[in-house]
Amino acid sequence: ALTVVSKPAMPVLPDPETSVRLCLADAVASPGLLELASQANSACIAICDITRPVPNHLFLRPIIETLIQAGMPAAKITVLVATGLHRPNIGAELGELIGDSWVLDQVSVVNHDARNDDEHVDLGVTATRGTRVRLDRMFVEADLRIATGLVEPHFMAGYSGGRKVIAPGLAHAETITTFHSARFMADPQARNCNFDGNPLHEEQLQIVEMIDGALALNTVIDEQRNLSHVNFGEIVA
Repeated sequence: ALTVVSKPAMPVLPDPETSVRLCLADAVASPGLLELASQANSACIAICDITRPVPNHLFLRPIIETLIQAGMPAAKITVLVATGLHRPNIGAELGELIGDSWVLDQVSVVNHDARNDDEHVDLGVTATRGTRVRLDRMFVEADLRIATGLVEPHFMAGYSGGRKVIAPGLAHAETITTFHSARFMADPQARNCNFDGNPLHEEQLQIVEMIDGALALNTVIDEQRNLSHVNFGEIVA
């Protein structure tokens, strides 16, 4: 006999598009996106790659429209696919990932390449564990750094979302392989749904500090990938 294991039923937002726009205006521990963008010249929006079912089609356009409304030129806005060490998403797959042809027409959409040394900034080492931190230059050097993604339990980082999109998502291969080494993976605190003493989570928070902070848009989805929750603001909060 087959047993189907699925998520319990979750509340879903009746109007996802409106919920996204409201959260961009009513940010957590941060001014709203329009105000932030009015004081910035460039933005980099990091998105998860095709291996994560993130509803990019719901929030990329509202984010980009808000940036443009604030006076930021579309040429100064980049959507960066946080591939980690996965292969790039190109062609029809990239279209599926973005989910909105308007986005592809308006701004530059680029795949992170973890093995291209020149495309990374060396930020030194983390204070606690001495992890060498090299991150994608496009993200580090943007005035507005926005990580987007999905919050769900993660077998090492406790939960996905927010800071995890930056590292390992936008990190150099050297940084990623350190994160996925036995030293981190064997730590009993590096487990599902745990942040307390989790070495991976602690390193990720230090990396956010090393780039002088970031913003995040986080989503939670149900079994059918409907939007259950969305928020935006300072990445740790």
